[in-house]
Amino acid sequence: MEIYLPVAGVSVNLFVIIGLGLVVGFFSGLLGIGGGIILNPTLIKLGIPPVVTVGTSVAQMVGATVSGFLAHLKLKNIDMKLGVVLVISGFAGGAVGVFLTKILEEAGYFRTFVLSFYAFYLAFTGITMFIDILKKDRKEKKEGRFKEFLNNLPFRYRFEFGEFSILIPVFIGVISGFLAAVMGVGGGFVVIPALMYLAGLPVNRAVGMSLFQMIFITAFLTYFHGTVNYGVDVVLALILMAGSSFGAVFGSAVGQKINKNITKLIMAVLVSTVSVLSFYQLFFEKEKEKSPVPVAHNLISDFAHNHPEIYSIAVIVVSLIAGTIISMVAHRLKLMVGIFMEKLSHKGE
Repeated sequence: MEIYLPVAGVSVNLFVIIGLGLVVGFFSGLLGIGGGIILNPTLIKLGIPPVVTVGTSVAQMVGATVSGFLAHLKLKNIDMKLGVVLVISGFAGGAVGVFLTKILEEAGYFRTFVLSFYAFYLAFTGITMFIDILKKDRKEKKEGRFKEFLNNLPFRYRFEFGEFSILIPVFIGVISGFLAAVMGVGGGFVVIPALMYLAGLPVNRAVGMSLFQMIFITAFLTYFHGTVNYGVDVVLALILMAGSSFGAVFGSAVGQKINKNITKLIMAVLVSTVSVLSFYQLFFEKEKEKSPVPVAHNLISDFAHNHPEIYSIAVIVVSLIAGTIISMVAHRLKLMVGIFMEKLSHKGE
């Protein structure tokens, strides 16, 4: 069943997109990472323009982060002062990323840039993870020196979650905002480990702060991508959001039953696989004839190009409402899956 994406200007199989959303959501729930590393190279492979892929990936994250943010807010895993620094610095990094996207897209190099970033960044991440799995406890001396370096950084400030240099959250915010803008990935890959290792936050608070930052950053970047690059397809965003939300339910249920070392190994294999596929697309797969993002003449596309500010704000509002509704339904489904899994384990005993 084909569905036309009004802003992307291409037709895709609806079930393929829903299936992709489910897979992305499953791995997000299983591994606790943003699904952009799987989603974006696949969407580019399906023929969706890279600038629309990145902008739409960010837009669907607006709704996808709502339920997690509210849950961590209730659990008091949010430090407002730290959050403000992460958000403001994220805005700065994101703005640079959006304008860089526009420059590269107009020059015809954005696809090459995105795939290169995925290929090399994920290759480095994957190799680092494999080394970390093989060499578990050989880091104490290096960590001691690194910790001393962090403690000696200037501009120390007492946040609610600890005392450390304000340069640390500024650095984390700028990098995560930039990567979200140019790669369409969530902050979990950068913000969570960085807050844990650089700021010393426990994992639950690091996750809470990552969600706090990303709900604002993704809304900001959706607006910017929509007004600067005209790269947000609301239809594609809603389909992906629905699929990923339900996929995450099953992923998180399975993740609770798997050993953490196995989870880390799965993540390393997944990241390395996406890196290899990105290398293949970059060096061995010819790009289709270069043309600007197609401007189709339909109600949504015309609205997006003629009134980009209103359209972008409307996408953010729709994503937040849809994300809230979908997360409520997904939460009920999660409870039902949990009860089913519990009954299944009792039968096995």
